[in-house]
Amino acid sequence: MILNNERVADEIYAAIKADVLCQKYKIGDTIEVQNLAAEFGVSSNIAEQALILLCQRGLLNEISTNMYCVKETHGQEFYYSGRFQIMFLNMEYIIQKLKEMNVPISKKTLKQSLESMKMGLENGDYKSYVVSCEQFYLELCKQAKMRILGKSLKAINNQLTEFDNIFGKKFLLTSAQCTVEAVGLLLMALEDRDYDRATDVIQQLYQYYISLLID
Repeated sequence: MILNNERVADEIYAAIKADVLCQKYKIGDTIEVQNLAAEFGVSSNIAEQALILLCQRGLLNEISTNMYCVKETHGQEFYYSGRFQIMFLNMEYIIQKLKEMNVPISKKTLKQSLESMKMGLENGDYKSYVVSCEQFYLELCKQAKMRILGKSLKAINNQLTEFDNIFGKKFLLTSAQCTVEAVGLLLMALEDRDYDRATDVIQQLYQYYISLLID
């Protein structure tokens, strides 16, 4: 029987995540790659894949080559990381759709949204900045003929605001400068129809957001 290594790593990730969130593993507990591999009857490589993913989700810290430690987790950070993952996967999906269509983007509205983002940042206007980010995303959805993704973004934004407006406001303002720069690079890549570069920009921005949540 040939195992799908990625699927097995995902299953281990799900099991350990549940144990951490249910506090079977306490803050400060360590998990060794070899022990986890033996527990699940898999290779060290597969076990390590699962632990790396748990680090990316903000549940563990890597403390040595083969050792990971359960970090203090906060519901806010974990809640946000899952929703950011959805949003950025959607962005990659939109870029793929634009690539398949292979037609020039309509730059005017996208540039207007980007300029509004910059103005909101410069003026410290949180509401204007968030609205401009949403407008940029919705316009991309429209041009990719994927308006349904725009509806999902609005739902996510509403959930985040209701969940903890203070935490969300602080997080978005902390990431705003990097976000504006990334959106500018994304727009240039889409203008050039360099879809691989556009995807790379999105992936780097996602990693930056996650790093803010877990550091």
